[in-house]
Amino acid sequence: MPDSLDIANRIYNLELQIARLYAQLESSVSDPRYIRSVQNLRNLQSRQISILSALIDNLEGEQPSPPAGRYLAQHILQSGETLRVLALEYGTTVSEIRRVNPGLPESPAAGTLVNLPIEIPEPPLNSIRYYVRRGDTLYEIAQRYNTTVETLVRLNSIDDPDVIFPGRILIIPNSRV
Repeated sequence: MPDSLDIANRIYNLELQIARLYAQLESSVSDPRYIRSVQNLRNLQSRQISILSALIDNLEGEQPSPPAGRYLAQHILQSGETLRVLALEYGTTVSEIRRVNPGLPESPAAGTLVNLPIEIPEPPLNSIRYYVRRGDTLYEIAQRYNTTVETLVRLNSIDDPDVIFPGRILIIPNSRV
C-alpha cells in the first residue's frame, strides 16, 4: 500500500499534467460555444485540487520510515531548474542523475520526468525520520519536536535553513525514544 508521501507525489505529478493539458486545451479552443465549457472544467479541476491539497496538508508528517539504502525518487523538472540544482537539492551529482536517466537531453525541458538517485542513511540512535510536507518550516518542525533549527541544519546537512522541500526526509532527535 502506498504511503502518504507516495500519494502526495502522485497527486502533485497529476496536477502538473492536468495543468499542462488545460493550457493546451484552452489555447486550441477558439469557438465561443466551447470556451465556457473549458472554463467550467478548469474551475472544477481547481476545486478538486484544493480539496486534495487540504487532505495532503492534514496528513501527519511523521511516517513509518523506509529502510536505509539507495532509492530512486522522481521529479518533474520545473521552469528554470537544472540538473545541477536537482543534484544539490537531492544530495547527488549530475553524473549520477545522468547514469540513472540514459538518453536524457543535455538541457532537459520543463516538464521532463527525471529519476534521482537518493540515499536514505541509517538514522542516529534516538532519532526519527520526518517527511517534510508542503508549508513546513524548520522552525515549526524544531518547535514540534523540542529541538533547534541549528540541530536540524547540522544533522541534515542543510545549506539554507529557509529552503526545505516537500518530500525531503529529515533526521530529528527524538526525546520520546
